[in-house]
Parts: sequence; structure tokens; C-alpha cells
Amino acid sequence: MSSSSKTLIIGAGHGGSQCAISLRSAGFTGEIVLIDSDDAPLPYHKPPLSKKYLLSEEQQAVPLRPESAYGKADVLRIHDSVIEINTQAKKLVLQQTGEIDYTQLVLATGACNRSIKDLEGLTNVHSIRTLKDTTALRSAVLSTDNIAILGGGFIGLEVAACLATMGKNVRVIEAEHRVLARVVSPQISEHVQSTLTKLGVELITGKLARAFNSTESKLDSVVMNDDTVLETQLLIVGIGALPNEDLAKSAGLSCDNGIVVDESLRTSDPDIYALGDCARYPHWQTQQRERLESVQNAVDQAKQIALQIAEGASLEYQTVPWFWSDIGPLKLQIAGIRQGKTKTVLRNEDDKIALYHLQENRVVCVETINNAKDHMLARKLIIASTQVTEKDILDGPETLKALLG
Repeated sequence: MSSSSKTLIIGAGHGGSQCAISLRSAGFTGEIVLIDSDDAPLPYHKPPLSKKYLLSEEQQAVPLRPESAYGKADVLRIHDSVIEINTQAKKLVLQQTGEIDYTQLVLATGACNRSIKDLEGLTNVHSIRTLKDTTALRSAVLSTDNIAILGGGFIGLEVAACLATMGKNVRVIEAEHRVLARVVSPQISEHVQSTLTKLGVELITGKLARAFNSTESKLDSVVMNDDTVLETQLLIVGIGALPNEDLAKSAGLSCDNGIVVDESLRTSDPDIYALGDCARYPHWQTQQRERLESVQNAVDQAKQIALQIAEGASLEYQTVPWFWSDIGPLKLQIAGIRQGKTKTVLRNEDDKIALYHLQENRVVCVETINNAKDHMLARKLIIASTQVTEKDILDGPETLKALLG
């Protein structure tokens, strides 16, 4: 790639930051500009925000890498907001900086939390996405005893477990009949629910919040669809996320529940890439477009985009997706994507759980709890499309490892 080439990256989360560093390590000799609208001085790890960061005001955000790493890679960092992408002129318009031209552009704009209109402006309603809003939540929860969480997904349950260990009275309200219903199997949900109950978390499942009572800009209670009224001092909303695609749409790029990209993560404009939570790409395993909200997915895609830009190549993105969530004492990990009917094989040894999903005797997905060994094996078995039997799985990791050769 010519030294006169300039790559701009919008968004300095896990994916954007990784792309900037990986560009230089891949041999890119042009300019690299990382544009970040977040107020934090350095790009930071987001997973701890829903757990350790909430425990006390002494907890600090953990930088993804030190300032010196960006300097060493000769990455120009700009704190500003992009208000327009001009694809014809190949320029960005920034709120304060003005216009910047580009040769290649990487969109790492992430996602934003879903919100509820009736809760807008209420001072004791919070969500978790950025350091700023999590710091506001922490200030509130440290002096609050009774807390409700709307949404029984990863974020909601991570926060619930954390707050329960702090001695808070916590209720989780989930519309589905079990927590994590959209992402894990019933057996895993059951284990998570049992653990949370033991921690003292009250789980309200299979019910919808139909109304919210408030006075003087403060939420007083949540009214359920069975007319039950739940009083609370503070509400945390964790009902999913929407891709940040407005900037791409305004630029005329193809969007459909995310910025649409091809197998090489290029958008409808060949000089513009998208990655992470905002990108919807054709997945080799499901054979359809997927938008995966995962730190590791963003990081892996960032590395591939950087390599493509540095080498002027076009590579198909084909990596086994994996996810994790720390819910109190549980390390929940998922490798692969289950789709359609699968045969399941469960192995539970001393609460080290591994739930294998098979299609035609091949591993397509594995859900584990406190079982890193099976998780790592699963990722290798999935990508290798290795044939296994129920006996192989029940025999344990050593037998499965031998099948990989």
C-alpha cells in the first residue's frame, strides 16, 4: 500500500482501536487516523463496566492499550464527531475539525442501547453502554438499596449478579419465560437462574412491563401486564441494542439492521469497510447475514480488514464466533452459532458444564459454564468440521482432542 494512502477509522472501541494498531503491524505505511467521539481520554475495555467497575468509586476504566502504543504505531487520534461521509469526494466532515480526506474508511461505529420513550428524562433510569453513563449509574447504585433491571440478557444479568454481591435488593424483569432465552439453551438458562436466585436476585419471567409511574422526573414503580405494581428506587434498562448505522445510511451505503458488508467486510462502497456491532455480514456457518454483538468478533474483523488494506487484498472472513459473559461466579462461553434442529449432548462434571450441539455428527455450537477446556476445543472442532459421537463427547476433552489429530 502506498505511503500516500490514508485510512480513517470512525469509532475507537475494541474493533476500531484494534484496526488502527493492526494496520501498522501488517505493514501499512500510510496515514492512520482514529476518530473517537467518546469522552474518555483513551479507548477502554467495556466488559468490566457491567461488573467490577460498579463495585466502588475507586475502580477505574481499563485502557485497551497505553497512549504510547498509538504513538509507536504513528496513529493520529482525534476526539470529535463525524457528521457526514462524502463518498464521492472521499472526505469526512467532522463537527470541530472540519474536512478530512481518506483513501480507505473503516466504520467501527458500534451500537446504541434500545430505549423506552416513556422513560426518557427520568433521573433514576439508567443503562450501560459507555464509561460516562456507567459512571452515572455507579454514583446512583452506591447509595440505593432497591433496584430493578428491565431485561434478562447478558448485560442485565451481569449487573444483577454484581449488585447482589454488593448487598442490593435486585429484581430482574424478563418478558420471556426464561433468562437468556434468545442466546442459550434451556439447560443453561436453568443453571444461570438457579445461581442468581442463590445470590438473592429475584427473577420475574414471562411478564411484560406495560406502564411506568413517575413523579417529578423520577420513576416510582413499574406496572406489569398482570397489573402487579413493582416499586423501585432505580431502574436499569437492558433490552438490547441497535446498530449505529445513521451515518452510513446518510452516505448512501446499504443498511439493513446494520451496515451491509460482503464476505471481505466491504460495504456497498468498495473503499469503505464496516466491522463489529454495526456490521451485518454473510456468515459462513449459517449461510445468511448476521450482526454479532461480540468483542471478539469486532477484534477479529478489525485484524482482517487491516490485513486487507495493508496488502491490497480481498479475503473472506471465516472465523468461529465466540461469546462470553461473567455472571457472578459463572463464566458462560458460547462457541459457534446454533441454527435449526440440533442433537444435544450434555456433560456436567463438578458444575463444569459443556452442552454440545451436533448436526450430522458435526459440532456446530457448544455452550459451556466454568469450562474453558471444552470451550477452546469446541472452537477447533467447529472450524475443522470434525465428526464426533455422543460417546466421544461424554468421554471428555482428551478423546475430543485426539480426534483433531
